[in-house]
Amino acid sequence: MNYVYVAILIGVSVIAGFFYFMSRRQKIVRKLIEEKIQGQTVIMPTEHVIFRAVESSEYSQTRGMGFIALTEEFLYFELVLLKLEITVPTNKLKGAERVGQLKGVSPGRNMLLIKFTNEKGKDDSMAINVIDKDQWIKAITKVSKK
Repeated sequence: MNYVYVAILIGVSVIAGFFYFMSRRQKIVRKLIEEKIQGQTVIMPTEHVIFRAVESSEYSQTRGMGFIALTEEFLYFELVLLKLEITVPTNKLKGAERVGQLKGVSPGRNMLLIKFTNEKGKDDSMAINVIDKDQWIKAITKVSKK
């Protein structure tokens, strides 16, 4: 009977440790994005998002939580757990729209598709879930036309 209690205690400790780690990591990534946008004209402030897919990915899609922000100069995105950062100068943004699917990823609701030219000069896009898709579409459309 004592082993059951020990196993339950270890399990609860591991779960609590994981949530503590995730909370700390989210704060760190948010702070990194906020440091990048410091001193710039912010159009869309740092927002917690769910990253769904990137068009140029040749392998299985990386998905997860991340943070995104838009300034007059750049669109910044970074995943919380994996080392995936996307920084796009606003003059490389091509627009944004709602989509239901990208590269086989279809979460059952519309995603925000952000179109851009990547660092290799190729057309690319990424799909994310944000709180206010319409506001992001308007903001990205506005800066991409400058």
